Amino acid sequence: MLHRSRLILALIVTATACGAGGATGDPDATDPLPSDGGGVDGATPPTGTQVFDPDVLHTIELTVAPGLLDQLDDNQNQARVRATLIFDGATVAEVGLRKKGATSLRPLADKPGFTVKLNDVVMGQQLDGLKKLTLDNAVQDPSLLVGHVSYEVYRRAGLPAPRTAHATLRFNGVDKGLYVLEESTTADYLAEHFGDGSGNLYEGPWDFPLGVARADLKDEVSENRTRDDLSALTAIVTETPDAQLAAQLATQLDLDGFLDNFAVEMVAVLWDNYAYVAWNYYLYHVPGGRFVMLTHGVNWPYWHAEMDPFDLEADPWGGDQPPGFLCSRILAVPALEARFRAAVTRVARDAFDVPALLARIDRAEATMHSRALTGASATDLAAFDEQLDLARDFVRDRKAYLTTRLGL
Repeated sequence: MLHRSRLILALIVTATACGAGGATGDPDATDPLPSDGGGVDGATPPTGTQVFDPDVLHTIELTVAPGLLDQLDDNQNQARVRATLIFDGATVAEVGLRKKGATSLRPLADKPGFTVKLNDVVMGQQLDGLKKLTLDNAVQDPSLLVGHVSYEVYRRAGLPAPRTAHATLRFNGVDKGLYVLEESTTADYLAEHFGDGSGNLYEGPWDFPLGVARADLKDEVSENRTRDDLSALTAIVTETPDAQLAAQLATQLDLDGFLDNFAVEMVAVLWDNYAYVAWNYYLYHVPGGRFVMLTHGVNWPYWHAEMDPFDLEADPWGGDQPPGFLCSRILAVPALEARFRAAVTRVARDAFDVPALLARIDRAEATMHSRALTGASATDLAAFDEQLDLARDFVRDRKAYLTTRLGL
């Protein structure tokens, strides 16, 4: 019960302090709110510590008025609807809710994924210091482990990656099953990792040959943003001769970080991020600095242990989606390819840590079985259990393959 009571303390609804409950205001206001003060020696714990506690199988309830269901279920509608969120017993009466996903998009009658914006209706409202929750339905990943394990490789490679946890979800009283909680790439997340979250954030799917106008720039209209930064980077990526590519890229892009990110995708076989298909990723322009590549949305079953980490054309989907253009350019420049190969070796040797990854799977298994489940959640748990051996075998077999392939 300690976890639940602390979370209730961490939930701050600023409307009660401001007077008019449910009053609308600037949803992006950043006034600091009190915390629960539950850190070591009274220090404030990091935001999201309780929400992303991997040792707790969280409980989430979402309630939407019947008159708003059609609007929420409309795949063409991007507007959020008002909803009530209950997270581990803590109630947030006014949040903004919408469905999420592309290939994972599902109707409300099925198992939809959601994003929850805590401060969409009530200015400054947060949960455990967070302003947004991403609830991944994991319909493509019955193990519910791919992101949980893969993001650990990113972190061990020294790269930012979303935190994850697991939860059961009820929508309007109906059990929808087990979900993955994934940390959202918000301004707060960016500020935590880069010191400033106010820069331009571009989201895939997109690639440089498509042209700057087709990139998805967050908050472009509301904040009067320009795409001059992406235009400069795109010109370098698409027009610079091979001999000058490394030097020119380094002026606009954290090239070492990009190479490490590229290496993690290939080592961990993450085939719906940037390298293989230019799909799930962010490009963030750090204010006063350069672009960085960020991962998110890792949610496909990538259990293919013998994929060559240097074969960018190995498309497990069997489709015609071209690989990431910048990755292809890097592999065509001998000096850059050598740096990439060194990054692959380093990530495979040091970051793809078998005991650590197996331990993360073991913790998830214990968490999933920490309380009795029924209905759709019990069905998802049975599917999860069936995938455990596949997940563990992949970790071991992938390391064995990489050890042989790279001579580790």
